Amino acid sequence: MPPNIHPLIVHFPIALLLTSVALSWAGLIWQGKSLDRAAWYTLLLGLAGALFSVISGFLAAAGVPADSPAMATLTTHRLLGIAVLVIFGLQALCAWRSKGVYSRNKRILHTAIQIVGVALVVAVGLYGGELVYIFGLGVASALP
Repeated sequence: MPPNIHPLIVHFPIALLLTSVALSWAGLIWQGKSLDRAAWYTLLLGLAGALFSVISGFLAAAGVPADSPAMATLTTHRLLGIAVLVIFGLQALCAWRSKGVYSRNKRILHTAIQIVGVALVVAVGLYGGELVYIFGLGVASALP
């Protein structure tokens, strides 16, 4: 197993969480339980992947020196990753409690949570990209 599995698994929760939102919104247009059910299961799988991503991210970050110039970006990336887990966890909790049936106000709240979640996924990805492409974290140095 590679020493840093974070980059190997992080793309799964990104895809699953964003797909869950897309399926949920598609379910508003094309009424039917199948899209809502698909959104629910992709949300659960995305949450599981996000949990593994956060854990593997903490393990990967342990190898970064405290005086690294990347530390501020890493800290922001870490906090955003945790926020993604919390926001989509909140969405899952709301969906589970309501059994997928929403009043108009709860649907607005649910959609707002999804929008915040999508924005957080984009932001955490941007900071992760900076860590790799600007600071070179997790990248082997080129051979001379």
